[in-house]
Amino acid sequence: MDEHYVTQIVLQQYRSFSSYSERETAAASHLSIGAIRHLRALGLIEGVETGGGLRYSEEEVIRLRRVRRLQRDMGVNLAGVEVIVRLLKRIESLQHDLEQERSQALRRDETP
Repeated sequence: MDEHYVTQIVLQQYRSFSSYSERETAAASHLSIGAIRHLRALGLIEGVETGGGLRYSEEEVIRLRRVRRLQRDMGVNLAGVEVIVRLLKRIESLQHDLEQERSQALRRDETP
């Protein structure tokens, strides 16, 4: 007898939080709260002090996941992670500046 299989794909919109508590950040990044505090002390993430404690942005959680990958999957030590994260932040900043310059140049070219 012929068997038929049905695959169901469910698409859901990704819902990100505007900010995460320390506990939520630890769960989302798979790092301990102590490790997160240490990375904050190094200046790799900032966090925002609120009445209820520290809150971290989605960008910071992504950065923490990257830190975890660099350390655990690639064997990069903390000093190397610090250099890599700072370089990546600088590259992002330069890309943003470049995009702004390009959009300004396009507007100048469109002006008669």
